[in-house]
Amino acid sequence: MDEKQKEQFIKLTNFLGQVLGKQYEVVFHVLSKEGAYIAAIANSHVSGRTLESPLSAFASELVQNKAYLKEDFLCDYKALAGKSKLIRGSTFFIKNHDKLVGILCINHDTSIMRDLICKMIDLEKIGDMGEILGNISFSQNDSSIETLSHSIEDILVQSVDSSYLNSDYQLSITQKEEIAEKLYEKGIFNIKGAVPIVAKFLKISEPSVYRYLKKFKK
Repeated sequence: MDEKQKEQFIKLTNFLGQVLGKQYEVVFHVLSKEGAYIAAIANSHVSGRTLESPLSAFASELVQNKAYLKEDFLCDYKALAGKSKLIRGSTFFIKNHDKLVGILCINHDTSIMRDLICKMIDLEKIGDMGEILGNISFSQNDSSIETLSHSIEDILVQSVDSSYLNSDYQLSITQKEEIAEKLYEKGIFNIKGAVPIVAKFLKISEPSVYRYLKKFKK
């Protein structure tokens, strides 16, 4: 993506943020040679993310699996901000021919609307809230739900066995490679800045991570 195209999507992000209103977060990710990063974000209070936040694990996996070759966009999927805020997400793939160069995401905070409906249901004693609204119980461990993470470290917590996160746990060489391969398959290395953080977590050098990546790509 050249600078002119990037600038147009930054303007579009801010425009959509104002038009849609404060319950809609609009996020523009650029996919560069160094990895994906947020170039613009409007109404960031919805998820609490910043320009320094990473591409979500869900979106990283879409990139890794080349979902953009089959679809131009995805609409109305479940997402979670923090531990309990319910979000409806949509993603538009920005492509130059078949090359993915960016992602535009719109996240709708439905929590206020749901709270209001719940209060109305309770006030009028209409019936069971679950039957009317459907199953609204979200879990961060549900792989079908996008979690809007604030850092790459947060994504590692989602992606790696919790026992490995103990600083006293000594990973074997085989375990380190298996974890790196799992992160590769999930598209974590599509995120800008992922390599040094993964290297620190695995207690290996950055060149070692790049050697793993070269092996996985074969």
